[in-house]
Amino acid sequence: MEKEREEVPRESFERDHSVRTVVLDTDVLIDHAHRLAPWINEILKDRNNYIAIVPTVVVAEYLTTQEEEIKISAERSKKYLALFHFQDFTYNIAEVLGRILRRKTYVQEASFADLIIASTCLYLDGELATRNKKDFAKIPHLRFFDPKNLL
Repeated sequence: MEKEREEVPRESFERDHSVRTVVLDTDVLIDHAHRLAPWINEILKDRNNYIAIVPTVVVAEYLTTQEEEIKISAERSKKYLALFHFQDFTYNIAEVLGRILRRKTYVQEASFADLIIASTCLYLDGELATRNKKDFAKIPHLRFFDPKNLL
């Protein structure tokens, strides 16, 4: 039986501001799968202080990488992704995205998926973990997670 994916209710963050919400971009998820981002393990272990969120658009990007298809079986990918909490693209996140698109507060190089990820992060009042900061530049109020500052 397949494990039910766990969506993050926004209300949980509104009640407990001591928990830092870290939204993971595709690049750091791939790094972690290749053991190049061990700091994610610390976030996963420290559930009293952190919650690691993967937007479902990141899941789609992760599962479409050629390398993933060749090196990691689909079953192994499912087990790996089960470590994280997921956030679907909801109406409320779409409203945030609409504001970003309407105001054109993003760089031209940003993909639509990048803007969904940023909107998810803003909606959840989280910090974005990415190496690709240039594509997220100019998005007002978007905060970046620095793994050097782990509690």
